Amino acid sequence: MRIRSSEHRVLVADRVEANENEPRRTQPDVVLAPEDARLSSYARAAYDPDDPVARMARSLRLSIAASTRADAMPVRSVAILGIGAPFEASVVAANLAISYAQAATPTVLVDANLASPAQHALLGMPQTAGLAAALAGDDDARSLVEPSAVRNLSVLVAGRSGPDAAVLLDGERFHRRAMPLLDSFGMMVVDVGMTHNDPPTLCEAVDAAILIVRRGSTPVEAIRHVADRLGEMRTALVGTLLAT
Repeated sequence: MRIRSSEHRVLVADRVEANENEPRRTQPDVVLAPEDARLSSYARAAYDPDDPVARMARSLRLSIAASTRADAMPVRSVAILGIGAPFEASVVAANLAISYAQAATPTVLVDANLASPAQHALLGMPQTAGLAAALAGDDDARSLVEPSAVRNLSVLVAGRSGPDAAVLLDGERFHRRAMPLLDSFGMMVVDVGMTHNDPPTLCEAVDAAILIVRRGSTPVEAIRHVADRLGEMRTALVGTLLAT
């Protein structure tokens, strides 16, 4: 399956404040008003359900819903991996998570791109303690999740990580310290970010994966290699998106 993403060249909007002293805080909504700049403008699905990126996210959500795990159970966790398209992967992860939330599914978006996190900027969240602290055993992941401006969507930011970031992205560690979030949420979207060679073994812990590749620059051999490694991990590959 291939879903083509549209080209988008919108600058990331800064977070705004309602007055000089207090940040603007309102009840989370399914669709935000255009003038509400709590989220980045790249989070298109949050503002305009008819935007091409929002439609792409809905199509992707429906494709995931049509997939099942090896045990015939529904997919409840999906990793987004970029091969030569790290920022595009983060944008897809954010909009896919928003789409699930808009469909009334309590959703948690986990930023596992510890080397170059983006979800705190895309979703307007403070970059405080997050997944890195949970994987290191410093905090319980459930205590670090924060609600976003979109109803039904919560975020576990990457947090501050050191030179051992790659070690933290271990499948068994992620299973023990992050996957329990599914006790509280119906869906987990994991932004893995850039995959240079092998996908991190955290992919062993999730049900499915989606690859984001870039037209004209992502080698076919790299796509095949990552797909083969996901197969060895028994992680279903449910889609490949072509970023133009």
